[in-house]
Amino acid sequence: MTKKILFLFFLFQFGYSQDRQLIQGKVIYRNINVVAANVINNTSQSTTITDDLGEFQIYAKEGDEIIFSSVQYIIRTVTVTNEIIKNKRLTIQINERIRELDEVVITPDNTEKFLDLKEEEFKGFDYAADKSTKVENTLTETRQLKYGVDFVNILKLLKTIIDSKSEEEKQNLIASEVIPYLFEDDFFTESLLLASSQINEFLNYIDTRPGAVDVLLEKNQFLLIDFLLNESVRYKEINE
Repeated sequence: MTKKILFLFFLFQFGYSQDRQLIQGKVIYRNINVVAANVINNTSQSTTITDDLGEFQIYAKEGDEIIFSSVQYIIRTVTVTNEIIKNKRLTIQINERIRELDEVVITPDNTEKFLDLKEEEFKGFDYAADKSTKVENTLTETRQLKYGVDFVNILKLLKTIIDSKSEEEKQNLIASEVIPYLFEDDFFTESLLLASSQINEFLNYIDTRPGAVDVLLEKNQFLLIDFLLNESVRYKEINE
């Protein structure tokens, strides 16, 4: 009986993946490859990260929502179109989150033309035929992403916590009591770049910020992470 259940499970997984096609992609910031960016198919809840060339592979179909996230860059969401499926390749340009110092960066004058040229670069490679160029998925079996962020589990925990609250409890929700259940200390030290001694103080600071409870009630892990990243910058500026 157990073997039969396992067979049906793997058969379902196989059929589900066959419904989607493998998309080859590249993530860039201006003319720079973005390494170790999180690439999440939010529709199928599959995840990967970009390699040393900023390239990635992920299964998708038309209508899927693909999210590109990295600590240094602003989260970007792309809906898979029929054209993307047809070309089986996708080049994404993302924007830097914070620029602490002015810098000189050579950029193409015509961004659209530059992106088109990047798309053309993919045509020189046959990923399906040449296995040596296959992008390695460096995720672990627990789907733990870079910087200690597990988007799937955060969403599950967040929904469980919020849905278990009564309407009165939601009105009296305290952000600092919920957030520690969602993130390990590594998230605060490696993603938000806080010292371990600052974590509790930062959580207390979050309680004073407008919108902290609202973003929890939204039950959207990406909005929450973006909120915490922005607030960590403000917190460090105040405490410099």
